[in-house]
Amino acid sequence: MDYEEIEKMSLEESKKQTKERKSEGLNMIRPFTFDEKKMLWDGLREDNKTTHELLMEGFKEEATLRRIEDRKND
Repeated sequence: MDYEEIEKMSLEESKKQTKERKSEGLNMIRPFTFDEKKMLWDGLREDNKTTHELLMEGFKEEATLRRIEDRKND
């Protein structure tokens, strides 16, 4: 392979990766993180609770973990 072929392959790969990032980001300012996607999909699959209820559970759990961590640090 000569330099021009390598450069052409690199450009094609770069274009491919850019296209994948755009489609993955769904035209958003920034794509969802793995955890955000999981939270959304889990919420869609949840039958008994609303997304708000699930998020509130998560916030309460985080607050509890922070209190435990603060007690350890004191």
